[in-house]
Amino acid sequence: MSLEKKGEWFFGTSGKLTLAGSVFLVLLFCFIDVFTPSGRLITPYIKHIFFMFMIFSVLSLSLNFVSGYIGQVSLGHAAFFGFGAYVSAVLTKLYGWPFWYALPVAGIMAALLGFPLGAPALRVKGNFLVVITYGSGEVLRYIMINTDMTGGPAGLPGIPTPMLFADFADIGPTGKEAYILMAFCLVVFLAFFKSRLEKSRVGYAFAAIREDEIAATSMGINIKRYKILAFVLGAFFAGLAGSMNASYVRMVSPELFGSAQSILILSMMVVGGARSIKGCILGAGLLTMLPELLKYLKDFLRLPFDPWLIIYGLLLVTMMRLRPQGIWGKSSIFTK
Repeated sequence: MSLEKKGEWFFGTSGKLTLAGSVFLVLLFCFIDVFTPSGRLITPYIKHIFFMFMIFSVLSLSLNFVSGYIGQVSLGHAAFFGFGAYVSAVLTKLYGWPFWYALPVAGIMAALLGFPLGAPALRVKGNFLVVITYGSGEVLRYIMINTDMTGGPAGLPGIPTPMLFADFADIGPTGKEAYILMAFCLVVFLAFFKSRLEKSRVGYAFAAIREDEIAATSMGINIKRYKILAFVLGAFFAGLAGSMNASYVRMVSPELFGSAQSILILSMMVVGGARSIKGCILGAGLLTMLPELLKYLKDFLRLPFDPWLIIYGLLLVTMMRLRPQGIWGKSSIFTK
C-alpha cells in the first residue's frame, strides 16, 4: 500500500504530524531572535525571502487548479495576483477600509475576473489558450498603466499596514513575522482545501475532464461549469495572495501583471510537479531561493552576468527532458 493511501504526507509522516512540525519550525524561524538579544541569527532579508516563498507557494498551488487539475496551460495567472493587490490597495489607501475587510473582497473580485478569463477555456485549449491568457494579462497591465485612480505607471505607494492587536510592522524582531505567519496560514489552508477537493466529487470531475473531455461529457459531467470553477478557485486564492503582498510591500505597480510573473509561477508548478501539493510548494521554494543564493555566487566569483538566467533555462530544459512531470508531480501538464 502506498504512503498516500495510508494517509502519510511527508517523508512517511502523517498530515497532522507534518502540520505540527511545520508550525513549530515557522514559529522558531520567526521568533528565535527574541531569545538571542546579543545577536540576530536570521536577518530581515532572509525573512523577506521566506515571505515571498509563502506567497509564491500560494500562487503555484492556485495555478494548479487550472494547469494541474484540468490540464489547461495558463500564462495569465499574474493577472489575478495583480488585480487582487490593486483592489486591496485601492480599498485600504483611498477608501480607508481595514485590511481584514479588503482581503476577502480582493479574493472575490479576482474570482469574478476569473469568469471572463476562464471563458476561453470552454472553446480553446493548448497553444491558443496560452496566447489568450497571456494577452489578457497584458491588457490588464496597460489598463492599470493608463488609469489615474490606480496611480498610472507609478502605481500606488503608502498602503496602510494591517492591524491585529497591534500594527503588523511592530510585531516581532523585524516587523516581518506577522506577515510570514499570515501567509503561512493561507498556504496551510489552501493545501488542506486542495487535499480534500482531490478526493471529492469535484476533484474526480476535474480528473475526468483532464483525461478525456469526450468521455467526461458522456458520463454527464458539465465540463463548462467545472472549467469555470477551476479558474475561479485559482483566481480567488491568487487574489488573496496579491492582497497580502500589497500590504507587505506597501505599494502596487503594473509590473505585478507582467508576463514574466506568470511564466515564473508556471515554472514553479512545472519544476515542482503538477497535481502535487508538495510539488507546488517545493517548486516555489526552489525558484524563490535559488536566484538569491546565486547572487552571492555572482559577487563571490565577480561574474559579469547573472548565473541564474543560465541555470534557470538549463533547469527547465532538463526537467522537460528527463522528468516532465516535475520533481514531485504525477503527470506532465503538456502531455496527457
